[in-house]
Amino acid sequence: MRFDVPTAEARGLVEEAGPLLDGPVAEVIQEHKRDSSGEPSLEPDGSLAGHVRRLKRRVHRLGAEAGLYAPHVSEALGGRGSSLRACMYLHEEVFLRGFGGQQWMLSWTDGPSPMVEVATERAVQEFVDPLMRAEITTAFAQTEPEAGSDATSMSTVAGRSGGDWTLTGHKHLITNAPFAEIVQVVARTDEGKFGVFLVPEDAPGFSRGPIQQTIMDDGQTASLTFEDCRIPLDMMLGEPQEKFGVPMRWINWTKARRAGMCVGLARYCLDKALEYAKEREAFGRPIGSFEQVALQISEAYRRTWATRAACDRLLEEIDVSDPWEKPDAGTRANFAAVKLMAEECLLEAADVSVQVFGGLGLLKSTGLEHVYRVARNLRIPGGTAEIQRREIARSLGLLKG
Repeated sequence: MRFDVPTAEARGLVEEAGPLLDGPVAEVIQEHKRDSSGEPSLEPDGSLAGHVRRLKRRVHRLGAEAGLYAPHVSEALGGRGSSLRACMYLHEEVFLRGFGGQQWMLSWTDGPSPMVEVATERAVQEFVDPLMRAEITTAFAQTEPEAGSDATSMSTVAGRSGGDWTLTGHKHLITNAPFAEIVQVVARTDEGKFGVFLVPEDAPGFSRGPIQQTIMDDGQTASLTFEDCRIPLDMMLGEPQEKFGVPMRWINWTKARRAGMCVGLARYCLDKALEYAKEREAFGRPIGSFEQVALQISEAYRRTWATRAACDRLLEEIDVSDPWEKPDAGTRANFAAVKLMAEECLLEAADVSVQVFGGLGLLKSTGLEHVYRVARNLRIPGGTAEIQRREIARSLGLLKG
């Protein structure tokens, strides 16, 4: 099925990404496979193995050198100021290849988000600039054992102490927590406002907990503890606000990223399922000739096409609004709809593909079970599916509070 890229801006990103993905990135990945053949991907403590982390950093830097690592960031900070709509198609192009390592050429939870646009001068020099060059990675630390979707109930606090902030609290289920050089910590100030504080890994009072093994099985999730952890007053992103303003930049960016990622992965799964359905025979004919199989695949393709078109339109609307500073109810609902539709589309495509492959679909070597686990995982981080439905309902005037 033909999937066009509708705008010149998006086509430009995609046309730049293709040669990078199929050239330098593919070469680095193949070199890694040769050199690390047989080595486990996880360390004995469950963390991501060193050789995989080194590959990830190399691919990060290839993306950064090409200007494709964080094109969504403003030109003033080293990005391109690309629209969310254009970035959707860049992400789709990357994830059409599944999870082979090429996905690391994109800034994700461990890279720059729209929060960097409100960094202080010191934070730009010590955090944003090296982050944009992919010299360091970060983590977004918001979730706590007693504060998930209800982020306003968090107990991590930041108080002023002389010329510093002092942070005290505990975070868990934080992606890249074991490896981030500087962590973006969401905390409540003693004035009841919310801020994002930049904590370097060598800050006194900062410690990392053991690996938390999740459905992702990727060795990149852990807890973080802050015990009277001191950082300079200007090592933060923006200023503390009464509302959840600066952190929502990260959260809404996460929702927008789902579009290209999920559509790309859905197409990856369905292309594999379609090819297999035409080749695999049972009862004397290709399994794709059986109505039950054919209709599952065709329906998933229809939904993928529809989701792609809908996300394109929603992101176009978001781009012409004020999505980061003061998003209105309609913009917030659009972000929620993108996340919800994209994730449900991917989960269906991954499920159908695993089913078409049968027993082989359960094997790690096929690659589909990995996508299925990711698809299931995505419906929780960045705001659960239930929260997205509530946001849409509120924008329609159906719910209050």
